[in-house]
Amino acid sequence: MLVVTWRRAPQVVAIVAAVTVVVAVMVVAKAVAGTRRGCVGVAAARRAGGAEEVGWAGRDAAGAAPDKANGGWPPPASCGCRAVFSVGACGLSSVAALWNGDAAWTSAVAGVGAGRVRGDQPLMPHLATLARYLPRLFQVNVSPDGSVQGNASASRVGHMAPLLPCALHHYAPQDVATCARRHLAATGSPLRLAFVGDSLVRNTLQEMVRSTRGALHYRVEGGDEDEALRFLDMPAKYDTPVQADGLDLSFHWSAFLHKPRNFTDVTHQGARDLLEAWAAGRAGPRAGDGPPPNVVCASSGMWDTSLEDDDEAVEGFVNTLNVMGPVLQALARRVRVLWHVHGPIKPWLATRGVPNAALDMMNVASWKRLGGGDVWLWDSRTVLALRQYTECRALHRAGLDALVPREWGCRDFQHPGKDVERAAVNMIWNLACNARLALHHSHCCAADTPPPAAT
Repeated sequence: MLVVTWRRAPQVVAIVAAVTVVVAVMVVAKAVAGTRRGCVGVAAARRAGGAEEVGWAGRDAAGAAPDKANGGWPPPASCGCRAVFSVGACGLSSVAALWNGDAAWTSAVAGVGAGRVRGDQPLMPHLATLARYLPRLFQVNVSPDGSVQGNASASRVGHMAPLLPCALHHYAPQDVATCARRHLAATGSPLRLAFVGDSLVRNTLQEMVRSTRGALHYRVEGGDEDEALRFLDMPAKYDTPVQADGLDLSFHWSAFLHKPRNFTDVTHQGARDLLEAWAAGRAGPRAGDGPPPNVVCASSGMWDTSLEDDDEAVEGFVNTLNVMGPVLQALARRVRVLWHVHGPIKPWLATRGVPNAALDMMNVASWKRLGGGDVWLWDSRTVLALRQYTECRALHRAGLDALVPREWGCRDFQHPGKDVERAAVNMIWNLACNARLALHHSHCCAADTPPPAAT
């Protein structure tokens, strides 16, 4: 188990992992070590500012061979664009220099680098330390009658800015509509974004639709706008295409990524056949799958930890990586692939065991298997989720978590709130749209090649 304790530091609280987690992570390192041959491994690590870091810079300069079948996209990306999703993609030394002389910060950055490369220590406590330097968002006012008011529209958009080497654009709904329209005009096909996994990615897609429906008229394939809006409030466990003019969004439910799809048992459904087809440049095998999209947000989900004990869950996850690692890397040479990095679940809401240690071991295994290749591991979102976690815990200790807006997610056992999802959605729009909108080159991703037609 992950022992969560708290110590006061300038502005915040930090998660401290028990030594047992370190020992457990060493088991993961052994488990994934045998999978390293024959796969895209971690680039040679180097030390900078006390941190070992994945060698993205050389990868971005050389890049992967362009895939002509998909218009040569994704091309070698700027490290600034990748840094929107993976903390320190332009070099962890530059991140360490942000608070030069702060021992806690420097140690955390070094821990992130070492955890990614070596696989013998946890990652989440170090990411949690980075999170405590971000702004506090949740503010509550307690009225004399005991009622509590808070901003239900709170968002962490822009909160990662201090860690980025470039600027993020704050997307308004009309900006997204303009991007979709320009993409359609330039390529003759809609911008296609796919979300493959469980509720962790479904929530992101739902927030993407919810936050832009003022400028885009969404519809579910074969349905109408009302049906699309009903999808926003449903814990859907089935494939759902959501469309608007110039934009195709699709959700592909998967509880265990390495398994084939089996619509008669959603608790064991996978997406292997779909991802293998896309990786080969083909449309998915089922009606409605469509051709390889421009961006795929993928998650292994948390069903391993729900159905099995921690050791079995981690073992099953490593097996998933063994099977799907080559598929994801092949897919990432054709489309942009964002891999979900787990954040913590809230132990004070627990009705069962809290598998935070197992989730962190899964993150370490992901970096060992996928890091340094073409898949982008999305841990900037994890940092935001950890910041939200500490704020929700503080509200819980004050006896206020049951009174704050539900949108904050403080009463959700395993998901971050809409404040984190809004920031995540904005990151995706920066990736997919900055070049299409011809934003100033100081913006992340603006100087990169825009997505082509998805064919």
